[in-house]
Amino acid sequence: MRKLERYDLMDYVQYEEKRAEFRLNSTKIKEPRRIFLGDKLLFIFENTEMVRDHVLETIRIEKLFSEHDLLRQLDIYNPLIADAGEIRCTMIILGHTDWEKPEKIKPWKELSSHIYLVSNEGRKIYAHTPDFPSINQHPGTLRVLSFMCGNEYPVAIGSDYKDYKLEAKLRDSQQKALQEDLTVKENVLRPTLH
Repeated sequence: MRKLERYDLMDYVQYEEKRAEFRLNSTKIKEPRRIFLGDKLLFIFENTEMVRDHVLETIRIEKLFSEHDLLRQLDIYNPLIADAGEIRCTMIILGHTDWEKPEKIKPWKELSSHIYLVSNEGRKIYAHTPDFPSINQHPGTLRVLSFMCGNEYPVAIGSDYKDYKLEAKLRDSQQKALQEDLTVKENVLRPTLH
């Protein structure tokens, strides 16, 4: 996947004029990339278009206009976009706020390393947590995970954590979406907002 460039962004006034159109497209892209594992974990697999949506919404909410502020968003959000042969996701713990308490932080960090994808070749690909200080600020309910898939693509997601062991097969639409994200070439320019 390609990283975002300055031409992918617009200030909040420009974006507000086109927001309804972009939000409709964004919903279609996000749906197959939102994957639940049981009732406690949600994984949002990020791609260039989804990250662009995050950036534009931040620009709108914070009413960003200056060139400096717009370029800063690229520095903050581009780490969410995976490199070749890799996919990244944001893992969110749902309705389990006690995991945010200090005594629960160690198990939380342990949980991240127990999340895996099952590839189309049957291999378990375990997550690692990249060091993204500007993104992984929150100690509890939000964490960016990375999976090195190479030429394989995921067909299931699971956890072998001691208190949360389960595995879920991905729907065909989810498998297809993640396979597309893994095979898109970095130098292929997707349609921009202009």
